[in-house]
Amino acid sequence: MEKLIVFMMLLPFSLILLFQPSLDRVEETREKVVQGAIQRGVERAAVEGYFTNENIMDMVAILSLVGYNEEDIEFDVTLTPTPRGEYIEGAIKVPNHYQFLLFENIISGDITEKYHYHFASRMSEYVN
Repeated sequence: MEKLIVFMMLLPFSLILLFQPSLDRVEETREKVVQGAIQRGVERAAVEGYFTNENIMDMVAILSLVGYNEEDIEFDVTLTPTPRGEYIEGAIKVPNHYQFLLFENIISGDITEKYHYHFASRMSEYVN
């Protein structure tokens, strides 16, 4: 009986040691995809002078490959034509689902929303 109690007390910590590093790596990879998507989007928007709907949908398509739904993705991008020499800016905010998932649930039970937020800017190449 004592061994069962000790096992039950140590089980949550062994689960953390087993699964949390893998979940952290998954979330880190997703974060790199978000960063790459906004960088690529800003490069394409610099040529057009603003973020087109096609450009935004391409970023959504990239992010959906790593499991983000379209309603989870928040964009803050330049939507008006920007002349050459001025900056085009874009930002993406998506939820961070897996980082420290097990640890926080065991310790506090209080779930707070975490996000990946990436910002990129580039000088516009658009000429009227």
